Amino acid sequence: MSLSGAAARDRKRLIVCCDGMWQDGILTQDRLLYTNTLRLARTITNEDTRSDPPIQQIVFYQSGIGSERNLYDEYVDATTGGSLGIYSPSLILRPRSLSPADKVEEAYGFIALNYFPGDEIFLFGFSRGAYTARMVAMFIGAIGLLDRRDMDNFARIFIAYQRLAKKRQLLTDELHAFTKPDAHGLQRVNTPFSIKCVGVFETVGSLGLPDELTLDLKKATLIFGFPDRALGGHIEHAYHALALNETRRDFDCAKYERAREGLSKGQILKQCWFGGCHSDIGGGYRDHDLADIALIWMAANVQDMLSLDMEYLRSVPSPIAPWGSQKPHNPRTGLASLFFATERKLPLSVNNITNETIHPSVLEQAELPSALVDAIAAGHTLVEHLLPLEEEFKAKWIVEREPQDVSPTQKHFILDYCIIA
Repeated sequence: MSLSGAAARDRKRLIVCCDGMWQDGILTQDRLLYTNTLRLARTITNEDTRSDPPIQQIVFYQSGIGSERNLYDEYVDATTGGSLGIYSPSLILRPRSLSPADKVEEAYGFIALNYFPGDEIFLFGFSRGAYTARMVAMFIGAIGLLDRRDMDNFARIFIAYQRLAKKRQLLTDELHAFTKPDAHGLQRVNTPFSIKCVGVFETVGSLGLPDELTLDLKKATLIFGFPDRALGGHIEHAYHALALNETRRDFDCAKYERAREGLSKGQILKQCWFGGCHSDIGGGYRDHDLADIALIWMAANVQDMLSLDMEYLRSVPSPIAPWGSQKPHNPRTGLASLFFATERKLPLSVNNITNETIHPSVLEQAELPSALVDAIAAGHTLVEHLLPLEEEFKAKWIVEREPQDVSPTQKHFILDYCIIA
């Protein structure tokens, strides 16, 4: 059916929100511990009444890897990507981890089974959920959207892509029926941009165990034959919030890199650095000033594309410090104190490949890397301007309470360490 026919059927928006490891917004009762993925999912309204007729907005929230509350599953799945179906001889005794799809298949399947030509697709995620969202986007770019019947082949396609890096030619031939230009899945999304937007907080590209704890599970780090930093030309808008103060090497961020195709099509890419560690940006701490600033930045960038419940969004912040000045949490606590440390590569100038900028809130931090301070002082246009919605929240930012205790993620690290030891 033509896109004009789809428009006559009232197009809809399919929004997938993939949470970070150990995060389950369905079971979490304490609002202070919500991640930005969950907050964003609950901020998106059921329909956009700014359009005539209103556009239906259907949200699918996916809990994070290891959120099943089984401690052994939490550790192995969250640190090895077991629930993404990674094969490793070490995981043979873990039947649940041998599922060939799970998170990626679940998210892709939701879109494929509900999509009608002309619908708009949005993908959001945090941490390994951000990686899941980006892999779903890559699958859509590679094979389009399979219909209900073709979804019977998804498990085979999924496994083939896992092996693609080692046997590229053989598997390229095997996948040809699904990747050729006239493949049915690709024809279903035959538009300049098949994905309206990908918005992620702190993409973790490593899905293996931290090197400090690795035995033969290190072989589990490879997942798909996709280049994990490439921004596909089929994505119209991409937004990535990055943590300035994350020092764990195994939590290194996978920045997007824009290709020539995206540049020629007018693709929008924004990657913005914020003060804080990994979970300061994606959420999960009781004291979440820094996460709120990143969330509002994301909302400000997508609000013209999605209808948001501004009343709910305004209820999220409960500041413990003046705007932008909360001290970042120390990410290397508990078991994480054993992780190798690293310094992230920060932008010292703007380029159109990664298009990285510094959020103005960073300037309120007490300590900044000297090279970054020098670059800003030299007049480089690194610091981006606040959008109107961000200006509104900054103007109304009032300290409400005293700092509270550690996040559940920190507690998991401590408990996991005791069990393993």
